[in-house]
Amino acid sequence: MRLEAVAAALMLLGMGPVLAGPKRVLYVTHSAGFRHDSIPASQQVLEELGVRSGLLQVVSTEDLSFISADRLRDYDALFFFTSGELALSDQQKSDLLAFVRNGKGFGGVHSATDTLYSWPEYGQLIGGYFDGHPWAQSVRIDVEDPDHPSMQGLAPSFEIFDEIYQIRDFARERERVLMTLDTRSVDLTNDGVHRTDGDFALAWCHSYGAGRVFYTALGHPESTWRDARFQSMMLNALLWLTGQVSGNASPRAGNPSIASGGVGDAVYVGQGLAAGSLISIYGSNLTTGSTLASADAMPRPVKLAGTMVLADGVALPLLYVSPAQVNAQLPADLTPGATVRLQVSAGTVMSAPVEVKLQ
Repeated sequence: MRLEAVAAALMLLGMGPVLAGPKRVLYVTHSAGFRHDSIPASQQVLEELGVRSGLLQVVSTEDLSFISADRLRDYDALFFFTSGELALSDQQKSDLLAFVRNGKGFGGVHSATDTLYSWPEYGQLIGGYFDGHPWAQSVRIDVEDPDHPSMQGLAPSFEIFDEIYQIRDFARERERVLMTLDTRSVDLTNDGVHRTDGDFALAWCHSYGAGRVFYTALGHPESTWRDARFQSMMLNALLWLTGQVSGNASPRAGNPSIASGGVGDAVYVGQGLAAGSLISIYGSNLTTGSTLASADAMPRPVKLAGTMVLADGVALPLLYVSPAQVNAQLPADLTPGATVRLQVSAGTVMSAPVEVKLQ
């Protein structure tokens, strides 16, 4: 596909202005610890994605000497599929951080968080450290921020087989979470599950100085690298890291809160609520993800852009979510005259309950 056609297609996707000319990405796959069998496939996939897009040139290497100020000067982003304690000098570490801080991109996939445990600044750069993989199975993944370019076409959720990481030293206050594990698709009682908050982020991004950082925990098997959805995410993430598309990297902070009197019928304003009603909930910080997200397909999801609405503990189908408003549907089998306890969950934080009385 010609560069002009790719640029036009990306503009139609709403991915912002595309800069002319290919950007260079250094893809480092050095394994000082466990070496993944999928590394050769990953190199092939990323290099081919760059060529097909016409917007990227991906250079794969195992040579850690590329991580220096002089050699990094030729690249627009650095991307890791690494493991273990990489033999980097103090100068190389300083050069890597300066590379990102001064406006370039840094990304990682899968075991990039199983890397450089002895260098705390690296953990801060990538966003956390590997803390075990309790599951290797087909899972459902929720897209929290469908507006971010890397998540284009994946919302509201998708299923994939992969080895699922849990991460320590991770904080939503520092990261813009892009997608998370739907914990209903796994057994949380499995040996090795350390997190007690149910928050298993599988992709996130943040700013680092003037630079950009992206990480996804997926990518263990070759089948993931051959998956068209994963390839789309990786291409779009690289375009974002190299500054060719725009996307918000600011963390979404704040606890969800339902406004006083903020629950009403979504169709007939001022009418009392009944079993099966479409309802609107107004408040603040009602979603951690995008500005807004809607679900038109049936059956409607019970989790959308990281948000759930619970009625007496039961998750409701969602039609629309935004930081200030959520539309959902009450169950049809509720008892007339009953009092229903409503809560909004955004990320892993639950709002204070609000009680509404049905007609």
